[in-house]
Amino acid sequence: MNGGNTPGYLLAQIESALCSAFPSDDDLARMLRYQFNINLNKLVIGGNLNQIVYNLLLDFDNKKKLGNLINGALKENSDNPDLKAIQIKFKITTCLLKILLPLEKKFINQMQQAYQACCPDEFLDDWEDELPDTLFEILGNLDDIPQANEDEEIIVKFVARLLATGDIPDQTADKLKQWIKKNPNNPSDLLPKTSSDSQNDQQTNLDAQPYLLVKLESSKQYHQQRQSYLVEAWFIADRSNYNYLRNHQDCKILKTPQNDDKSEQHLFSIEDLPNLILFLIKQSKSIINEEVKRFYLQGIIKLFHKPIIVFFLPYQLFNYAFERIETEDDDNSPIPIGSEYCVIFRSVKRLEKKYYQGQWLIKWKQLQNNNTTISCLNNFAFSDCETWEELYADWEEKNAIGVKLHKPPCEQILGMIDRTAIPVVLWLRKNDFKTINFKQALEQLLNCQINELPQKVKQQRLQAFPKAKKKQEHIGHHIALLWEDPYLLPPQNDLLPPQNDGTTP
Repeated sequence: MNGGNTPGYLLAQIESALCSAFPSDDDLARMLRYQFNINLNKLVIGGNLNQIVYNLLLDFDNKKKLGNLINGALKENSDNPDLKAIQIKFKITTCLLKILLPLEKKFINQMQQAYQACCPDEFLDDWEDELPDTLFEILGNLDDIPQANEDEEIIVKFVARLLATGDIPDQTADKLKQWIKKNPNNPSDLLPKTSSDSQNDQQTNLDAQPYLLVKLESSKQYHQQRQSYLVEAWFIADRSNYNYLRNHQDCKILKTPQNDDKSEQHLFSIEDLPNLILFLIKQSKSIINEEVKRFYLQGIIKLFHKPIIVFFLPYQLFNYAFERIETEDDDNSPIPIGSEYCVIFRSVKRLEKKYYQGQWLIKWKQLQNNNTTISCLNNFAFSDCETWEELYADWEEKNAIGVKLHKPPCEQILGMIDRTAIPVVLWLRKNDFKTINFKQALEQLLNCQINELPQKVKQQRLQAFPKAKKKQEHIGHHIALLWEDPYLLPPQNDLLPPQNDGTTP
């Protein structure tokens, strides 16, 4: 690193540490005389201590000897905790800057992506053009973020995210991996391990939860004289790297099959939906395969779970059983997607800007706070009200964050669910069972933590799958779940579709 090129935030912290270790002019003069054989001019000594230290820092920095100053100060006052901490921080930061500064101009976009991925939302600016545009700014901003604990150094997470972009040249990537290993605050699960690191340690240390988002909106146009729907779809390879407002690094727009009438290529009738959904799932699998290969070539073993499929629906499609759409593999064995994947539903109405967003965020936070302490049974409201007005009053009075229904909600009820910003609703598509007690079965299903509910619903559908041919009753055949996560939304900026991946018919 060139002389005089130490980041300002780091200079300020070094100044603070020196003033802490040498609180008087005499203390500072003694350290400089003993360690560096430097005599301070008496006029300078008589000035402001902070100004003296600042001038001293600039002098040593310009001579590329700032590290020597810190080491000498620590020899003089070896018990000072501020000096100990800044010695480690200076070494870590300057070493990282030597690696990354040569890449700054060419890879600033990747650095910004890594910054976004590891920076908490409350510390990010509202607009993408206000992102820090230099490496110094990025490191300074990250340094301002309070640490939850000393074992989770955010600068290490930043470097790990930068490596995960896959764009960093191999030689530099190797240096960054070594930097992470040598960092005293290295979280062990951030640095990918390779076979050369350990022949015996085969643990997968990176995993990802993919999402397939499918949005359907009613169209005023009709396709072949039938009600048609506009369809958009996105695939998120790793939810932990995705922010719908700021970070679309792991999100791809999926193609939809073209109809014969190219002027209506994005319009689909309800009869088209099964083939459309299977087409999107096939693309998702292809993307996962490519991601696995990409990480493998970097020496990273990354585990991708099965995608969670999220349908954003207009009210009239909530009665359509998307979870029963069947997939067929090469062996021609049809399996409902709800038995193979976690399938959840959401209201496309909530994508409208500011649609009861404040109340929605509050209720979602309440739900998250209750995740590990209170089961669904204690959180879910059930009402036998006859009218939507009674339901609205009941839910508002209870401040409901979850609702269970014994029958499918009509459009008015769905409107009340959106208006009251309830984030979780569980219902049955039918309730005229002859051989099972569906109310008891629902109670058993809800005897879990709220965050477990989507997978519990999938488990019920899977248990019901082998019973279908035997015509045995099971609530898993008819269960539906609305799961409104306000932080998982389609991207707000335009994205380019992926290149042809061979799935286009």
